[in-house]
Amino acid sequence: MEKIVKKSIKMVFKTLIQQGDHKEAYEFTTRGDLFKKGQSEYLRFEEKFGEEQTVQTTMKWNGHELMLIRQGSILMRQAFIAGETTVGRYVTPEISWETTAKTEKVIVAWPNGKKRGKIHLRYHFLMQGQDTGTHEVRLTLEEDKSK
Repeated sequence: MEKIVKKSIKMVFKTLIQQGDHKEAYEFTTRGDLFKKGQSEYLRFEEKFGEEQTVQTTMKWNGHELMLIRQGSILMRQAFIAGETTVGRYVTPEISWETTAKTEKVIVAWPNGKKRGKIHLRYHFLMQGQDTGTHEVRLTLEEDKSK
């Protein structure tokens, strides 16, 4: 049985969404865990939506595909592969929508030693066929030695 070694990670999560002339940005800082299981690496952390909604977010990277999995008040599963279009699903207690991501860029570099790591994702996103704009997601990752 393979032993899973977790690293505590501090991260800054930034998102910019552009739809025509409208831009929306948000940013938060959180902590999470980075670990390897089999041939894939995982980053797991909590996201807060509004005052009361908490979502457990997992990013799974296999060297080619970045899979985003959200579980909690929002359920979401979406793959991102550079240069490809992928189909996923976004579910709340009220609705269930098909999602489509046309991914332009996926860069994943995990923290190594004292260096910072990053995840950079740029994609055009549709929910139930409706254009939600171009999304740019940047995570800055740093090993949290305080834990």
